[in-house]
Amino acid sequence: MKEFGITRRKFLAGAAVGSASLVASSYMSFDTWAATDTASEDVSVTPTLCDACGNWCAINVYTKGGRIWKATGNPIAGLNKGRICVKGHAMLHDVYNKDRIKSPLKRVGANKFEPISWEQAYREIGAKLKDVIAKDGPNSLFLVQYPEGNEALTKRFMNALGSPNVFSHASTCFLPRNIGWWLTTGSAKPEQDLENARHVLFIGRNPAAGLQLRMLVDMAKAKDKGAKYVVVDPRFSEMAAMGHQWIQIKPGTDLALLLALAQVMIKENLYQKDFIDKYASGFDEWASKINDYTPKWASEITTIPEKVITKLAHDMAEVAPASVIHRGYHGAMGTQYKNSLQLVRAVGCINGLLGNYNQKGGMFNAPKVKLGKLGPEKYPQVPELDMPMVDGSGDPDRYPLTPVGLGISQAIPELALAGKLKAGFVYHNNPLRTCPNPARMIEGYRKLDLLVSFDYVLSETASLAHYVLPESYYLERDDVVHTNHCYTSKQVAIRQAVIKPLYDTKPMVQILVELAPHCGIGQYFNFSLDEYNRASLAPLNITLERLRKEGVIDLGGDWKPGEPAFTTPSGKLEILSSTLQDLNLPALPLWEEPLVSPNPKDPYEFRLIHGKQAHLTHARSINQKYLKEITKLNDIARVWIHPDRAKALGIKDGECMTITSSVGKGRARARVTEGIHRDCVFLPSGYGVFAKHLERAFGFGTSYNDYLPTYFDPVLGHVMANEIIVRVEKTMS
Repeated sequence: MKEFGITRRKFLAGAAVGSASLVASSYMSFDTWAATDTASEDVSVTPTLCDACGNWCAINVYTKGGRIWKATGNPIAGLNKGRICVKGHAMLHDVYNKDRIKSPLKRVGANKFEPISWEQAYREIGAKLKDVIAKDGPNSLFLVQYPEGNEALTKRFMNALGSPNVFSHASTCFLPRNIGWWLTTGSAKPEQDLENARHVLFIGRNPAAGLQLRMLVDMAKAKDKGAKYVVVDPRFSEMAAMGHQWIQIKPGTDLALLLALAQVMIKENLYQKDFIDKYASGFDEWASKINDYTPKWASEITTIPEKVITKLAHDMAEVAPASVIHRGYHGAMGTQYKNSLQLVRAVGCINGLLGNYNQKGGMFNAPKVKLGKLGPEKYPQVPELDMPMVDGSGDPDRYPLTPVGLGISQAIPELALAGKLKAGFVYHNNPLRTCPNPARMIEGYRKLDLLVSFDYVLSETASLAHYVLPESYYLERDDVVHTNHCYTSKQVAIRQAVIKPLYDTKPMVQILVELAPHCGIGQYFNFSLDEYNRASLAPLNITLERLRKEGVIDLGGDWKPGEPAFTTPSGKLEILSSTLQDLNLPALPLWEEPLVSPNPKDPYEFRLIHGKQAHLTHARSINQKYLKEITKLNDIARVWIHPDRAKALGIKDGECMTITSSVGKGRARARVTEGIHRDCVFLPSGYGVFAKHLERAFGFGTSYNDYLPTYFDPVLGHVMANEIIVRVEKTMS
């Protein structure tokens, strides 16, 4: 493969990230520990769910003598198909991490805490919460979380208090992707049949680093059968190394490429006309608007040669409907650019031109499992709250498309500084590190009268909290029944304790049940976790005992190709979105410029982009000693810069450079490589921990959030995380 002056062999030779190097250090060896003489100790195995990232892969965890020993993947699970990644293996060890919180904590000074009892913590939090509600009302309360697992119960807790203000990380991760797909197809997260696809186009998506193991298994099978993978990315990513063709693109211009592809397919009659005529609405309006979006036009914007764009359109159409553009995740179709929402819409529409919906090798909606609920006769139901969030999510006059329950998490400090938010809870989230402009985040969170963190380490956010209630590590706790393992069939799974808690920690469900009476809402938490889970499983005719034994149960209901079903207002694939039209917003996916662009005449200006590495998930992973050692051993926390730009600045590979934006300044060592577009620099995410209590990670690397202003996309409010212009200079001292 050769695209724009770089060969795969040349790039990989310089990357030094081969599998041999990852395990070269004796520090990284598990052999000594695993071979310890424990033959006389009892060995047991417990099925549970991993917590190293948001995939929650199903695993079987083995113990020896009551200590965690090893894990294997559960082959039944649709999301990981028996596999475990490096993060999953490494995070097993963190149950024994010395940085763990061992009991409830109360802040008594700047970064100073004293241990207290659970009863004291509940009593004081409840009293302070009641005082805030009495003075400022329940709408001054919020909870921000990673929305998985116990999210139904945390929402129940907040709604019982009278607050709709439940935030997630959506506005910093996936919000435009979900809303764009929902507007176009009616489904916020469609799947793709990668195992049977013959041509797959990845727009900024890097599944080889943003790992979903099932996806990689399916892709390997399809590749053996001749499937072609094309990766569009400013950077030669891990997925680009796996693919057949890497198309380097100027960041922020992916929408122009997509519109040109559509123009070629429509102009040359390469699209699936029968499908569009029967299942799509708004095609004629779109076709009449994109005549000028030619490959030549797109080439000038994207820096992709015209002939490459034309050939890509032909290649995709030739094997349709077994041709698919991946639905995307956090990359270009996530919360990265001002034009990300319309980019997602364009992807959905071009998949329609390929006629691949509900077809073999195309897009489909995964089967859904409908769980049961607690019976209202014994367990009082929380009154429904029909109101927007304090940030404007769900408000028809502000952010009508941003769902209540997801919200705009980077708005919390602004609302706190304005006096609209007074007290908050943070669960399975670390907004001070994962949201932009940490100085502004700190300023806002410090303004709160009460901040409670549920965490197992003193993260940046927990370090600022008034109280920290330590949740048990995932290997020490039971959680609610889980259904995210659905892919081509319906599945239910469960997380359960493998070992007893090592310290005075508790599962989140138990914390909520015990805290609720102190907050005056005990009547809504008069159940145990087992009661809740049995009610959830009741419609499925599955016992909790069986699920505990098996870990994952496949319920059948397999997806089968056939007639597509769209759940949009029109019941069709909405190329022209009736919802956007009703809101007086741009209803067709047409060209939109990025919010900002570097000055091409200024040698110091770059767009700062970021992305994951396969061994890290967010900043918490770098506090894991084995994962940090992978980074250090391979020297891969450096910032990528193109050789021509580096030479002009006098920067050599490995040298330190200073990065400055309108809100932040920091230093990083350079990785000079042809694998990055000239217009940008690339910063790997997962670094930049500034929580002093996380000793392994503290001060290691830098984060793109340190340079990102507090932006709010005008339609959804998301962070537009790649809309950063930075100044790069050689560090002189």
